Amino acid sequence: MKHHGRAAITYNGKTLRSKPGATCNLGGTSRAADPLDTGEVGYVESTAAPELNCTVPLTADLDVDGLQNMVGAVVVFTSDTGKSWVIRDAFTVDTITVGGDVALKFSGQPAVTM
Repeated sequence: MKHHGRAAITYNGKTLRSKPGATCNLGGTSRAADPLDTGEVGYVESTAAPELNCTVPLTADLDVDGLQNMVGAVVVFTSDTGKSWVIRDAFTVDTITVGGDVALKFSGQPAVTM
């Protein structure tokens, strides 16, 4: 059985040339333990935002300004296992620092399987 090794990431149909190690937290419903004095443990739910993290090399054709100001995008994380997830209404989180590599973080609506 094949395990995840590489990811392909696109935003608004454009491919990001990501380096190894990209991750996608799907977001959605998060649960936290809620222990009681009686010894029982329940849980409370909250909404967790998705978070896609990747690193790309700084190249002449990388649209740094477009990525810095990105809102309302469609971001897709595709694993080499064949599974894909989409984050709609995606936006760039944090500011971008340029150098040899550029670290990117995206969030938006909870990721759904494609």
